[in-house]
Amino acid sequence: MLFYAVVTQSTGHWTDAPAPIVVAGADLILVQGFGHRDGKWFVLKAPGADDMSVLTAKLSPFQASEFPRIEWTLDSAQPADLIFVWRTRENPRRNYTKRLQWLVNGVAPFELKAEEGWNGTVTGVALMVRSKLPVPLRVGSVRIVSRSAGAAASELFRQWSEAIVLRGYSATMPFDSERAHDLAPLTAVAFAEGLAMGAYLLLARWRGWRRDRRVLWGIFLGGWLLLDLRWQANLWREVGERGHRFAGKTTEEKHLAADDAALFVLVEKMKGALAVTPARIVLFCDNDLLCARAAFLLYPQNVYRAVQQNRIFGRRGGLPPPGPDDLHGGDYVLLIYSKALGYDRERQQAVWSDGRTKPADEILLQPEALLLRIR
Repeated sequence: MLFYAVVTQSTGHWTDAPAPIVVAGADLILVQGFGHRDGKWFVLKAPGADDMSVLTAKLSPFQASEFPRIEWTLDSAQPADLIFVWRTRENPRRNYTKRLQWLVNGVAPFELKAEEGWNGTVTGVALMVRSKLPVPLRVGSVRIVSRSAGAAASELFRQWSEAIVLRGYSATMPFDSERAHDLAPLTAVAFAEGLAMGAYLLLARWRGWRRDRRVLWGIFLGGWLLLDLRWQANLWREVGERGHRFAGKTTEEKHLAADDAALFVLVEKMKGALAVTPARIVLFCDNDLLCARAAFLLYPQNVYRAVQQNRIFGRRGGLPPPGPDDLHGGDYVLLIYSKALGYDRERQQAVWSDGRTKPADEILLQPEALLLRIR
């Protein structure tokens, strides 16, 4: 199984292969949408027409058959619909596409085949984002890789040995990042156990041995323990990393050291603009998890979460967002990474998507948030 994975992931070279084509995020060209460069990254902040953003990479033409693997480095607090686009010299008027399987952050790798249109001479590549981008999408780089068998084996062992970073959704999907691996450790161990069990049964039949179930259970538990030891080692590594990041710090310093430090700073600015505590706040977000976290950071305010699409494990639920008639004078409306409401500054009115309005005063405006007070 390991040999098969290494051979299929290589381009026919055993040791040497062409150097990868690498384009940093800051070198990408924004064709559609709105964003800016941030160090080596490119930050997409808002889509253009039809809720679409497009980033292209300037590169020299290359042979598709020599570079079958693409790796986009991405980071965001919410998944987006991402599509890889390319053109070839042989069919210059046609755009070929393939959807990315993306894990919210890290590397999104995928392989391209000739039957998908990845052949001939590639003259241009792009990343298309079909999303309203309620939170920014950071693009770190794109690597177009030609791997030898040795490099494929090295990459596979690197994937198995790298740390599994625990995130908010890791409580339910701790091994989610392994979907990006060329060969997941569980698949490799399961295949190895199947081969070992099959070899034992064949050997026992050939030698005339009495088959012992304990041997089969021993093979199964051995593979289980191997995977569990890897997981335990990763947990201890995470404990050390978390201790180094948070130990001995105040509550505010811990928030500033957390992954959502930018959200904490933004919410603190909004809380500082409130006239009374606790205040009645209607919080609009376009993402369930982001809204829950922002509501937690707003406490002890009296917060009502108004989520556009409240989905839990694929099911719609929750109360509908409030309309103008549900709000009263003195209530606050806070939009965080949301386009659920607009604000007419000349008429001083909050504007719903269906055209309904409510008189309101603008308290604080930030690029990612808007705080209004209902009159």
